[in-house]
Amino acid sequence: MTPAAQNILNQLHEKLRPASLATAGGFRPPEDPVTSWFCRGVGYPDEGLPIWKGEPMFPLLQVRIDELPYVPEQIRHLSLLVLFHNLREYPFDLPHGEGWLIREYKTTDNLRLLPPVDHPYRAFPVGWSRIDDDAPGWEEAWNVVDLTAVNEDEAASEAFFSQFKNHSCTKMGGYPTEIQHQVGPGEGRDGLPADFVFQVGSEEKVKWMWADNGIGYFFRSPSGEWRWSCQFY
Repeated sequence: MTPAAQNILNQLHEKLRPASLATAGGFRPPEDPVTSWFCRGVGYPDEGLPIWKGEPMFPLLQVRIDELPYVPEQIRHLSLLVLFHNLREYPFDLPHGEGWLIREYKTTDNLRLLPPVDHPYRAFPVGWSRIDDDAPGWEEAWNVVDLTAVNEDEAASEAFFSQFKNHSCTKMGGYPTEIQHQVGPGEGRDGLPADFVFQVGSEEKVKWMWADNGIGYFFRSPSGEWRWSCQFY
């Protein structure tokens, strides 16, 4: 491996990010509903389930922020968030509120379990673990460091794929897991996807899948606007 290529890989090691990785179940469900869950959610007593095209949406993922070992900066002011999804279709290219919705709560006071929704998915409490070595994928990495020297060195290219790991599960923080190409929408000041907060993977245990084993990515702007995108095989 050339010294130039090794230097670039060393630089990339300095750019690894922390993240909180989700695990579905594997422990006794808590009695308190105001915790992290797949397919179970809470809301205010007068809130009810969000409605889209005349039908209720269901809570795909609920995240209690103080349970996260690592908290992305964009949601550190929150206590809880709940991601809702409709039961009919993947809302590709639709804005927040159209087929998908994220509710934010600055306090967990007065939150109650929402009514059940008839859906084919399995509810599980979520456990979290921290990692500090989440790496960008190959296309994302070009916006972190200049990979030219690595690309021109076979040993360095092999080292990139063996030494750097991007965690493709449901996670808060880290780098988005690219499947087809660089993840959007938009770019931030460092050339990476703007305002990336978390991703929801295709969770086999939950029986949830984005199209063909895909991933949904969720972004929050400084003004509080949520956006999403999706990639799949």
